[in-house]
Amino acid sequence: SQLAMAYYDVRDYDSAHEHFLALSEREPYRLDHMDAFSNVLYVKDQKVALSHLAHRSVTVDKYRPETCIIVGNYYSSKG
Repeated sequence: SQLAMAYYDVRDYDSAHEHFLALSEREPYRLDHMDAFSNVLYVKDQKVALSHLAHRSVTVDKYRPETCIIVGNYYSSKG
């Protein structure tokens, strides 16, 4: 998680994407820092992956602030 966030903070979105993807596969119910992952997906214009992340986040806990950010990024990507 810290490594993914470090790459995100220095705007290395490709490396951040790899680490966030591995993290979400390893811990599918984790929402900590997934809002940053949604920002990476938004910047990389990966709408399908962002849609899956938004759906999973709402399923895990729809009241978490991270979920609100993820869903907001999803709707922003739709135009």
